[in-house]
Amino acid sequence: MSPRLLLLPVLAALLVGSPALADTRRVAVLVGNNVGSGDRPPLRFAETDAGKMARVLTELGDVAPDDLFLLQGKGLAQLRDTLNLATRRISSWRGEPGTRVVLLFYFSGHSDGVALELGRERLTFTALREWLERTGAEVRLAVVDSCRSGALLRAKGGTPGPAFQIKLADDVASAGQVLLTSSAEDEVSLESKEIGGSFFTHHLVSGLRGAADASGDGQVTLTEAYQYAFSCTVTATSNTFTGGQHPAYDYRLSGQGDLVLTQVHTPASALELPEGFERALLIQILRDQILVELPAGAPRKVALPPGEYAVKVWRGGKLHRARVRVGTGEAKQLRWEELPAEAGPTVAASAKGEEPELEVPVPEVPVQAEPVVPFIEGAELTLGPGVRGTAALGGELMPLAHLSYSGRGTLRLVAGLELGSLRVGEIRETVGQLSLGLRWNVLGRPGDRFQAYLGMALVGQLIHQTSGAQVIGWLVSPGLGPWVGVRWPLSDSVLALAEVHAPITLLKRQDGPTSTQLIPSGRLGVAFVLR
Repeated sequence: MSPRLLLLPVLAALLVGSPALADTRRVAVLVGNNVGSGDRPPLRFAETDAGKMARVLTELGDVAPDDLFLLQGKGLAQLRDTLNLATRRISSWRGEPGTRVVLLFYFSGHSDGVALELGRERLTFTALREWLERTGAEVRLAVVDSCRSGALLRAKGGTPGPAFQIKLADDVASAGQVLLTSSAEDEVSLESKEIGGSFFTHHLVSGLRGAADASGDGQVTLTEAYQYAFSCTVTATSNTFTGGQHPAYDYRLSGQGDLVLTQVHTPASALELPEGFERALLIQILRDQILVELPAGAPRKVALPPGEYAVKVWRGGKLHRARVRVGTGEAKQLRWEELPAEAGPTVAASAKGEEPELEVPVPEVPVQAEPVVPFIEGAELTLGPGVRGTAALGGELMPLAHLSYSGRGTLRLVAGLELGSLRVGEIRETVGQLSLGLRWNVLGRPGDRFQAYLGMALVGQLIHQTSGAQVIGWLVSPGLGPWVGVRWPLSDSVLALAEVHAPITLLKRQDGPTSTQLIPSGRLGVAFVLR
């Protein structure tokens, strides 16, 4: 478990305390902006993520619609006006005897580690912290989902205080501030095309709808929501050059118990899945939007707005689908009999997404009846499919297309090109490799029924990783290694072949020193003798 998570259980101390003495009021300011102030491409889902947070807070978080301020694609002037309006709302409540206030602030968009970006305008982290403190709300919770958002916590030096208690519609005997960020101060925050949002907000919202209710008491606390979002975000983004995305937190609170963010035991409607699934996605058809993702072992019952849903569930590597309607106030239970399995190949439930979309270009072979220059005669043009290891996607095998040219004779100069691409979940690794080497026959001669050969090649690779349209990183890496192969003639001018190549590659990752890695590949192919 992360050291960050070892501190959070302090927040989850007993929910005990003095009798009710005050009413709790909640106000929320939620901001989403797809456009940043620099040259980075626009985000796709930041504004959508803010809308998802708004809905879960009004449905389950005891935030009245009139007390929730949602800004999507707005500039700095509109944000300042909204912050001032929220401050006045809080001041008016504090004039009511016995009333205490919880403030929730959320931002999704670009950040440079110094400020939140709203188009070409900026709100600095310092200004945000100052505003949070000026509002006068007894409890202030800020959630920032952006690249390098962990810089918001820099120099805060938060230390665990006594446990605290804040209930949704009960008294508050706590005061202080909590900051949650989607990434560390030197990390990017990733979006996912499959889930239609950022990894962090997606898992946070799923948790608030019930996936994070580890205690089973129908209430999702700050501790439960953070631990769930942290674990799922790290897992979902682990196969990247940056080494994964790590949410962070800082809190300064005093009081009693744990902060309850949502209540899911008495929702307007709910859906309960059958036992034994490995992964589940619940898609709201009206919005064509994934509302909840559940991993293996998560609570099976989640709170949803009434409506029609597409349900996708993985079990035993098979994808099961159903379309269900959840009525107002209905707690619908779904059975496996209502979830037929799809025909076709199995799908790895641990990978995020459905069948991998592998787009591997296959080069065409030029047909030549006569050589255009004398040195081509007797040379070979080879093409075919193959597989290779990946640089940062664990033990996965990447399909590739191979094209090479080799000179004449027993000792041949060989130049090759390989192109490959593989997606694991929303992380896609694409590789282009050039090789130049020598190959010599160790068994048989050109024209024999069977030939075996050895070779040594110098390679240069361009390795590129993306998450949807967002570039994670790329690197150019050299390598050197042997290959072995066999081939046998199919006709006077066509040969079949099988080869294995094992270069040692030099990798310089963003999160560590330069290292070497063995990235083997294997390929089948057909060689055409040029005449």
